[in-house]
Amino acid sequence: MASIFSWEYSFYVQSAISVIALIAIYTVLPNMPVTEKKTYGSQLKILKQPTFIASTAMNFFMIAVWFSTYSYFAAYLNKAKNMDNTMVSYMMFVFGIIGVLANWMAGKMLDKNITKTTAFFLSGTILIPILLHFSGGNTVATIVVIGIWGFLYSPSFLNASTYMISSAPKSLEFANSLATSFGNLGITLGTTAGGWLIATKSVVYTPWLTLPFGVLALLMMGVRSWLERGKHN
Repeated sequence: MASIFSWEYSFYVQSAISVIALIAIYTVLPNMPVTEKKTYGSQLKILKQPTFIASTAMNFFMIAVWFSTYSYFAAYLNKAKNMDNTMVSYMMFVFGIIGVLANWMAGKMLDKNITKTTAFFLSGTILIPILLHFSGGNTVATIVVIGIWGFLYSPSFLNASTYMISSAPKSLEFANSLATSFGNLGITLGTTAGGWLIATKSVVYTPWLTLPFGVLALLMMGVRSWLERGKHN
């Protein structure tokens, strides 16, 4: 829409879809009445739990890592891969369609093992910049990498939130709200870091930002596993 008409039209489409989603949530989803009221004190206890703190940090870094590059997706494809606006639109469409499949698969995988699923999709933060580098100016190779990128990136919120919430089974609602908040903070950090790199260097280098953030996220997963093993010993 933005490449055919103007960027304002993309916001009109977004608004229309948001209204449809709002109506669907209100009319289709069942009511979930509160069966047990929890005190603030009982829920705030999770802020003192080392495993929850490590999980929160993982959530923060995982969202930051993906958005440090994805926030500048169009500009990167324009400048680094020499794609015009129409081609970029097609790439975003491919990215999104694959993302729908990825979220469905991630949900199935999370039911079996939350930690392994999160680590699997997080591995893309290390894999994608390497693949983008070696795809060079080859359009077909770049399309394949974008497909892999969309698959590994799209469930990031689902994986990060589920991983974080799983560390606080007795305060699921509070943990869920914090997961959203720290996810938004991660977006802020990621986009800021990406913008800074573009301003000081070039948008061509933004994919490499995923490496340090990705390593930090994986490190936080390792810290949580270590803490959980120590608790059981």
